[in-house]
Amino acid sequence: MLQQISEIEAHSRGAIPALHTEEYDGWHLRFARNHTRRANSVNVLTPGILPLSEKIGHCEASYERVEQSCHFRLTPLADPDLDDELAARGYGFFGETEVRAINLPELELPEISPDVQISDCYSETWLSGLAALTGQNMEKQAVFREMLDHIDMDIHCLGISRGSKIVACGLGVSSSTHLGLFEFATHPKYRRQGLAARIAWHLLGEAKKTGLEWAYLQVVKSNKAGIDFWGRVGFTEPLYSYHYRTKS
Repeated sequence: MLQQISEIEAHSRGAIPALHTEEYDGWHLRFARNHTRRANSVNVLTPGILPLSEKIGHCEASYERVEQSCHFRLTPLADPDLDDELAARGYGFFGETEVRAINLPELELPEISPDVQISDCYSETWLSGLAALTGQNMEKQAVFREMLDHIDMDIHCLGISRGSKIVACGLGVSSSTHLGLFEFATHPKYRRQGLAARIAWHLLGEAKKTGLEWAYLQVVKSNKAGIDFWGRVGFTEPLYSYHYRTKS
């Protein structure tokens, strides 16, 4: 299972990339001008060999230099004592998130809806629609667009429009084996009409046809509506979870 977790974690780091990454004794310090905690946190790949206290101090200093909060993102790959050490230093527990995965060859899918639109990832219509639906301000829009330039995999930008406006959107990023689903959002007026599900099924269907093995997504554990939605799409069980530790 740890091998599968490691593969998904590697894929997600590439799919939602940092603008700058510092590698330090098995840890990745990721920086993306505070766009999301996921792209602005310490991610543990392997425990390494240096003492925890030395490594934590190094991370705190690195984020302090760029005037960012020091977040640690803790998955099952993290050092076994790291969570307790951070708690003892006053780091709060935040953002518990489930990672759910589907084996694509075994997945049964409905027919793909004809109203799903495929966009170029640099399409102004799609980028503006995503920004409006996800609440990106101008600064976060600029960072997101810069992050797209750092993705070294296939990017799939999908949306559904009503009139001239995108009312539902989703982003898929695929390698030769994995598909990650991100940035799903629907305008409040159009929720509970199955629009986001149609986008997800389109992405999953195309990934299955091209021979990919796994699809995955990340959903905050307290987001009951999100968990229910992804369960209906087919992501019924969590594979693993992660959380953040941030200095209060």
